[in-house]
Amino acid sequence: MIENLLVAVILTYIMGGLSALLSKSSKFTIYVSFIASLAASILTVAISISVLILGFEGQDALRVSYLQNATPVGSVIDFMLDDKAAFFTLVVGLVSSAVSIYSIGYAKGYLGKRNVSALGFLFNIFILSMILVVLSNNAFAFLVFWELMSLTSFFLVIYEHEKESNVKSGLIYLIMTHLGTAFIIGSFLTVYAQSGDLSFDSFRQSSASIPPLMKGVVFVLAFIGFGTKAGIVPLHIWLPKAHPSAPSNVSALMSAVMLKVAIYGLVRTIFDFSGIGPSQDFTWWGILMFAAGSVSSLIGVLYAVVEHDIKRALAFHSIENIGIIFIGLGISVIFYSFNLMPLSMLALAASMYHTMNHAIFKGLLFMGAGSVISRIHIRDIERMGGLIKKMPWTALFFLIGAISIAGFPPFNGFISEWLTMQALLSSYQIPSVPVQIIIAFGSLVLALTLGVAAATFVKLFGISFLSKGRSDHVNEAKEVPRMMLLGKGILASLCIILGIFPAAGINLIASAFDFPSSMQLATPFDALSIQNENNPAAPNFASLSIPVAIVLLGSMGLAVFGFARVIGGKQKKTVYGTWDCGFGGLTERMEYTATSLSQPIRSVFKALYKPQYHVQKDFHFNSNQYLPKSIKVESATRDVFEERLYSPTVHAAIGILDRIRRIQTGKVNAYILYIMITLLILLVIVRVFS
Repeated sequence: MIENLLVAVILTYIMGGLSALLSKSSKFTIYVSFIASLAASILTVAISISVLILGFEGQDALRVSYLQNATPVGSVIDFMLDDKAAFFTLVVGLVSSAVSIYSIGYAKGYLGKRNVSALGFLFNIFILSMILVVLSNNAFAFLVFWELMSLTSFFLVIYEHEKESNVKSGLIYLIMTHLGTAFIIGSFLTVYAQSGDLSFDSFRQSSASIPPLMKGVVFVLAFIGFGTKAGIVPLHIWLPKAHPSAPSNVSALMSAVMLKVAIYGLVRTIFDFSGIGPSQDFTWWGILMFAAGSVSSLIGVLYAVVEHDIKRALAFHSIENIGIIFIGLGISVIFYSFNLMPLSMLALAASMYHTMNHAIFKGLLFMGAGSVISRIHIRDIERMGGLIKKMPWTALFFLIGAISIAGFPPFNGFISEWLTMQALLSSYQIPSVPVQIIIAFGSLVLALTLGVAAATFVKLFGISFLSKGRSDHVNEAKEVPRMMLLGKGILASLCIILGIFPAAGINLIASAFDFPSSMQLATPFDALSIQNENNPAAPNFASLSIPVAIVLLGSMGLAVFGFARVIGGKQKKTVYGTWDCGFGGLTERMEYTATSLSQPIRSVFKALYKPQYHVQKDFHFNSNQYLPKSIKVESATRDVFEERLYSPTVHAAIGILDRIRRIQTGKVNAYILYIMITLLILLVIVRVFS
């Protein structure tokens, strides 16, 4: 039954894409394509939850195969939906459902301007490709659909191709994603050399027999390959360029979902294909992921806090949150290598819960940013302001997403970040002082990251939505259509539900990754409690009940309010105008700017930003320096990774290729000579190693 529904999902996405291409009416195209993606996404959610509840695993997992044994190395197409795959398809389906609804209203902004048929087609195929990557059960199918995912997202990035910056961003994305794909292929081929079959089932069966050195090679190649797609530093260069260039509904999918497909690939490789076990030989795997996550989270948030482009700021925050996911995944592997299983499960639960949470609140934030941009047609928050009066519902939903990503209770981001900190604070049980010191420094980095993240969203929301408008564009703004509000409302509701009732998410993760019953909650009101199985007399590693905490905080608030009313009596309210320093009225020039809010951080971390300042002064009375008429200050930050790493690498590669090009003489005799030399070298190699 469920196998047939899975096939129905695939066919619905395909029909939605094809109907978009075949339709002659642009309005009909919008409805048919995005309603098809909505129906398929809802069905994906239903199938995923069913699999997680029923607990399909191993030989019991749902399988759909086509062209079995059609090649010497296995089937051409082989799908498997086990618990791990179901968790990630659930994430894809949840976000895609909301974004599909949002897109019905958003795509209408392109009517008469661009080809909405292409957008509808690529949108459906992009979601389908991500689902098929997760479902793939052999390396061939995985790489085919991985490439399909990369190409469709590339064409979506350059959808507004008349802008040169978008085309450049798309090319950088295409280069980086194929660089990552090359490493993924290398990882799969390394396992294939041991298994003799491209099937993931054979990968799992042969993982235990892989030599330790080869296991390390498999991991490093997968880490670089999937890490590039996920956007970890320093492989992140494409992300803040591609996400802002794409349409906002696509940006929501890329940041919220596509990055999680890369996380899925890495999780599969580590726990299924590489033969990892409770041995300290694997500790360095966790340290590498932990270090990369720490650096990525800090670098991402530091660049986000000084960014004025609202979509680029959100893109940098994706790097930060991917870093937090890698921190949890890395600490989980470290605990696992020391055979601290309950702690390993705690860290893995934190990482996977943040995977789900980030998908939800980042999709919400990108849709909120897209709503603003669709109305005022600017992305610079310095030119926004006062939008809460023009777009109150959009402001509310963006605020919910901002509070969630900043990690404040009772929203979902708080739960996963709290679990991550609990795992880090439990690192004292690791019987290795150097590892404890590394984790301690990482904990400080995470604490700094969370603080700067809160400051970032104070800036983004405050400068964009509060105070007075800073441009004529704001005065023309109005609320977006209901379908766009409905899409945002769904994800905003999930931010609240998964924060107040974390059992809903934790139990799904526990089912997906075979956690013991001690990590599963019987009711939504139970405290999340993880026992120390190695020492039952010790206190719990983690215990938290958000509903109880909300009741306690609410009771305290009511008590304080009642005490103030009883002691203070009835208060008299007097309204005054805001002091304007004698200027006769407040103007937008008197407001705090995004630059001024982030200036202290810019100064502290100037070694990272390499800030450049340009001051322009105009004076009264023939440049009298004591009578300034106006002063204009412009500041800009530079990307040190692009300047110090990528630009020199590109220039060096071009130089080497220019030298190699000299052998292209255009003479046939020379080419025959090259072939003969190559054959001789190959014959010598075969002779030596035969």
